[in-house]
Amino acid sequence: MKKHLLQAVCFLAAIALCAACSVTRSQDGPGMIVTFSNGIKGKKVDVLRARTANGVFFPTPGSLGPAKNPMKDGGATMGAAPDGRELPQWVEFEWKVWPYPYPDMPAEPVALQAWSDGVHAMSRSLPIQTARVAVRSRVPQDVIDEVLASNRQRAPNALPDKDLWVYFIWYETGIKFRWRLLQGCCKMLREGGDELAP
Repeated sequence: MKKHLLQAVCFLAAIALCAACSVTRSQDGPGMIVTFSNGIKGKKVDVLRARTANGVFFPTPGSLGPAKNPMKDGGATMGAAPDGRELPQWVEFEWKVWPYPYPDMPAEPVALQAWSDGVHAMSRSLPIQTARVAVRSRVPQDVIDEVLASNRQRAPNALPDKDLWVYFIWYETGIKFRWRLLQGCCKMLREGGDELAP
């Protein structure tokens, strides 16, 4: 079951990446498929906004519940080509960390207003956290070249044979960055980046 789910996620992310590729911008970069996940136990991460060094909007996943294994479960995956498929120099994120799970929403209308007021008060009290994560300098040039070669060799309207996947994973200590070079939907050729918490 998990294998089929992973294949479906890979397929949908590849379609999203190809759709992002069709934007009429420079096609000099490798593009990437991005996965966001949360490794903070007992907390939810609400990603408010993200931007690149060029001030270009970067996709955000919204809310991320905690995942036992952030590289495998949970999170959100999407194609990203904010700078015409060029890897961004960095991505700056803003987010809030919430208790998880939320208190259950009451069914009674009288209690619902008090619950809503409490959630809004909590939202205002939570600090907005900010971090800038380097991307381009962390992915080896030979990996980028391999993805570019795969893009050039693909048939018209076909998916490339190799894709660059990047991972932004929230921990109590900040955001960790990982990258993987994948062939097809699932065969990992190389990977690198930050060491992840056990």
